[in-house]
Amino acid sequence: MMDQACVRAVEASIYAAGYPTDAAAVLLVELDGGAEAVAAEGDAVERILRAHGARAVRSASDTVERARLWQGRKKAFGAMGRIAPDLAVQDAVVPRSALPDVLDRVSAIALRHGLLVSNVFHAGDGNLHPNISFDRRDAALAERVHVASREIMEACVAVGGTITGEHGVGSDKTDYMPLIFDAETLATMCDVRRVFDPGARANPGKVVPVRACREWHGPALRAAGRPRR
Repeated sequence: MMDQACVRAVEASIYAAGYPTDAAAVLLVELDGGAEAVAAEGDAVERILRAHGARAVRSASDTVERARLWQGRKKAFGAMGRIAPDLAVQDAVVPRSALPDVLDRVSAIALRHGLLVSNVFHAGDGNLHPNISFDRRDAALAERVHVASREIMEACVAVGGTITGEHGVGSDKTDYMPLIFDAETLATMCDVRRVFDPGARANPGKVVPVRACREWHGPALRAAGRPRR
């Protein structure tokens, strides 16, 4: 699924797929199975979509048209590269029933901070990607992106979601870990890691906030940073 900002970015790029740029959003639905089953399911899907306000429903008549319809979605991130020099790609998961509410919250956050957010996501499993286009050379703008990113994560967690669906935590989201794990749980993660990696040499400073492992992580990081002879 893509919101209007994402659709407009795609349609203005070489990846244009013929999406309506005045639509609030575009939803791609793919069916799999035998010809008769797919035809029956297609009819059922169209009825559901129209019953919930879809103004138009397009069906691919062949593999070429199918590939074109999917092209815009698959190349959406590349299309966003035309908007600004930098793109903060967010990744969270929320209950599917909460998607409309969360998208409204994301829109409100973007408006409050004066940011351009393009949403492209997997509606079927609630995996959300609010992507913020910006220029990191503008320090004030970059700070607003940082603040908005946290607010988006907090909004997702508030409805029963979590801070990542497929892109992982790494170093970017370590500060968000306390939103979903308490101090005791984070400390246990550190203890388990210490068993397998007592020197903290494997991806130091990733996933678990450093402060949660301060009693062993800091010295280990300093030792790991010394040049080997």
